Amino acid sequence: MCGTTTTHNDADVNNNLGGDEFVSEEEKEIIKEQIVKEVDEGMTEVSEEVEELYTEGEDGSDVEDLINEEEVLEELEEELEEDKEFLKEDHEDIVEKIAEAEADDDGVLADEKEKYIEELEEELQEDSQMEEGVEALEGELDVVEELEEEVEEAEELDDEDDSNDEEQGDTSDEDAGLNVGEDGGILDYFTPLTPKERDEMKEKLRDTLLQTKNALRMSASVENREAITDTQRTLVLSTTSPKQFMHMHHMKTGGTSVDGLISCALRRQKDLHDGTSINYGRMSECGSGVHMCMETLADNLGATLYNNVFYRNDENGEPIDDAPFDPADETDISIDDMNVCRSSESNVMSYCASLHAVRTFGWKNVDKITVIRNPIDRAWSMYRFTLQSCYDCQQLKDVLKQIHDGTFVSRRGRKDDGGDNNEVVPNFVYEPNNSCAVQLIGHQSTNLLSSVDLYNNANDVRFPMEADIVHEAIKNLRESFTWIGLTDRIQESVEGFRQIFPFLAENLNDAAKAMQEEFQSRGEEFEDNTFALPAGYSDEKSCPFEHRNAGHDPTCGTTELDDETKEWIMKLNSRDMAVYKAAVERFELQMEVLQEYKDGTL
Repeated sequence: MCGTTTTHNDADVNNNLGGDEFVSEEEKEIIKEQIVKEVDEGMTEVSEEVEELYTEGEDGSDVEDLINEEEVLEELEEELEEDKEFLKEDHEDIVEKIAEAEADDDGVLADEKEKYIEELEEELQEDSQMEEGVEALEGELDVVEELEEEVEEAEELDDEDDSNDEEQGDTSDEDAGLNVGEDGGILDYFTPLTPKERDEMKEKLRDTLLQTKNALRMSASVENREAITDTQRTLVLSTTSPKQFMHMHHMKTGGTSVDGLISCALRRQKDLHDGTSINYGRMSECGSGVHMCMETLADNLGATLYNNVFYRNDENGEPIDDAPFDPADETDISIDDMNVCRSSESNVMSYCASLHAVRTFGWKNVDKITVIRNPIDRAWSMYRFTLQSCYDCQQLKDVLKQIHDGTFVSRRGRKDDGGDNNEVVPNFVYEPNNSCAVQLIGHQSTNLLSSVDLYNNANDVRFPMEADIVHEAIKNLRESFTWIGLTDRIQESVEGFRQIFPFLAENLNDAAKAMQEEFQSRGEEFEDNTFALPAGYSDEKSCPFEHRNAGHDPTCGTTELDDETKEWIMKLNSRDMAVYKAAVERFELQMEVLQEYKDGTL
């Protein structure tokens, strides 16, 4: 068993509870038991993820099965390293605040003081939970490092090239059910904006930029800054307002790098708020995280979740077939009160999930950003990233053909079933959690869907609703996101994000100075030229944009893309090409608006 084991030090827990002046021994013991219980429960998810990653290596299977999960762990490790920086500072700050609260007797009512101390203790136990998860996963990563030599040997065995044994089938049969027109060409679903629609979108983008500039003006006024409702458009976020900002992360689009920038910016916000952290939540389809949160929500609602649809239960707890519902549409249901997976209390979120999930958990109207990538580049990066753990060193075009035929089974799936692809009964509809398959089937479009009916048809490789999926995905890309970026223009994209959301600036002091000069050039003077930065603040935690989680050069399988492989990618991703074209179209309009403001014509 490679899962984690949580241990608790009673002395540490007692120390965190403070002295006896306001908390009785009986109350202290109750709080201590609750902290221990919640930490154990909080570790369950981490433990299950680790156990899932390592269970194959436990039962005597080949050692490379364990090592192949290193690619997934690399991304976890980077996120955990970021969290460790919070933990180093947070623990002492919270304990110190508890001590100060208990020592302060000047006019503070006992019950108010106890409530404040309890809030600090809750924050402390959350940090302890994170720290346990960090330590546990680091221990598992050590196992990976020790076995690196063995995986190199295993990779040599997988380097055999079987391309000479490929059989050329009838291409007319291969094209059946694919996004191929009567002339044999790939269908193009993209419809550009009309001149009127371009003007309307450009005007909306202008309003978006001017909204940020107005928020900055208000932040420069001591009298007005308390009235700001969109602090995510300033240098200083609010610690009390939930649901301020979110990033939709599509795998292998640069999303991990964007998440890294957000994490850095939020660590910096802690300094601005005297040690109070901004709540940053993440929800990901990787590891079934989204599905688990939806199941939890269904349990809270006394409902059943099936294919991402909620069904009301009868008096016996069985789902009622003709009673589907969407919690986001129910006026008598308060999703915020349930705080499932901390989705309600988070100030900032990163969703590696669909807009349907975003909507379900109440983040529909929040300021959003996302980055879109050319689907050929993205599929190639995804293949390289999971070459062994998903595709077992097969040629990419063979993988794509199997996905199309409904016969694809990932490496782990074949191990579990004890069979091979030749024995698989065709199944053209892939489960959303089968990331090895669905990530290669127009997945950026799938994430941009808000309708559950379309979402549940998005992984059907017979493409029964492709035109409708493209229409909704592009509509949401154009209307539901505050600002977007492109992977192949990532530096310009990040600069655009920073213009609209200044808290993401590389250096807050430099950003404030640039804003002061910008407004002065327009004849505007302000009371506070630091735009609400604390007096004497120095940004020593600058946040440059760093490229993370890069793909690996293949050591087996397909090492270079040929025209046939590119064509197969397009057959399964023509809807993503339409979305990419819509993203390029919108991105160019964003750049025009930013230039207008720079030139002083806006």
